[in-house]
Amino acid sequence: MKAIVYAPLLGCILLLGWHLTRPAVEVAELSPALQAPRSTLQQVSTRPAATSAIPRQAPASLRGTEVDGTLQTDHRGHLLVTEQLRDLFEYYLATIGEVQSDQAVEMIRQQLAAQLNQPALTEAYELLDAYLEYKQRVAALEQDLPVVADLAALAEREEAVRRLRAELFDPLVHEALFGREEQYNQYHLERLAILHDSELDETGRALALEELRQRQPDALRDSLAVQLHQQLGERTRALQAEGAPPQAVRQLRLELVGPEATERLEQLDQERARWQQRLDQFAEERQAILADPGLADQDKQAAVSELLADRFDERERMRVATLID
Repeated sequence: MKAIVYAPLLGCILLLGWHLTRPAVEVAELSPALQAPRSTLQQVSTRPAATSAIPRQAPASLRGTEVDGTLQTDHRGHLLVTEQLRDLFEYYLATIGEVQSDQAVEMIRQQLAAQLNQPALTEAYELLDAYLEYKQRVAALEQDLPVVADLAALAEREEAVRRLRAELFDPLVHEALFGREEQYNQYHLERLAILHDSELDETGRALALEELRQRQPDALRDSLAVQLHQQLGERTRALQAEGAPPQAVRQLRLELVGPEATERLEQLDQERARWQQRLDQFAEERQAILADPGLADQDKQAAVSELLADRFDERERMRVATLID
């Protein structure tokens, strides 16, 4: 079961994005006071903590799943703070409602105790307390901010949560737990602004979206590329199933992958169409040969082979052989 991350500001799309952009981040060592001096980033040795099974008293929704979050300590036994730690917290906090909140927290504490030794265990308990305070504060913050589908309001809510995190966590801990999510959220806020900019035409919008993608750090840009191409495939198939015109597909491509990629995809469409036309014509002529009652079977096979050699080069013939019975 994947952790359900609290991401109220931009809804499900940002929640999905956080999971899609979460390769290992730079880690920060915690001191007992939850401070992380920059020198602690210079770790030369880390080790995973011991793994542990789900508690036997776990709620039904967790049964048959694996505990999210692999914890790490440094060579001195101090906790290394990564997104994995947040995964573990959220894995159990997501069960609140199915169980009481104090039960969910107790499961987290049991899991930490099963995986960590001192001093990392005390550091993890301290970070858990800070994280629980953050969850309470952000829930209160949500009550004070109106829920509206307005871009400015979305940006205001995102900034309010970012300030809260900065208030509660040391900068390096803040970055380790939330940095990638905030980076992704900011990207999508800027993307929404471009999509809703009435002064941009189709080409200008596509160029602005592509420029925005290119400005992102390499890790985020790579993750976005995978995500956007997956979305492109799914949404293109949906448009085609609805009988949408080619212009709708083109606009979708421009928005998701930019003008250069759109041009390459359109060229690929043309190549595929030409290939399919050649293949269909060959299949039709082949069928006519095979149906000719005046030819013996041996002559039919010879005529088909000659037709195949005439219509396709050697590499193409191998491909045709896998497509034509």
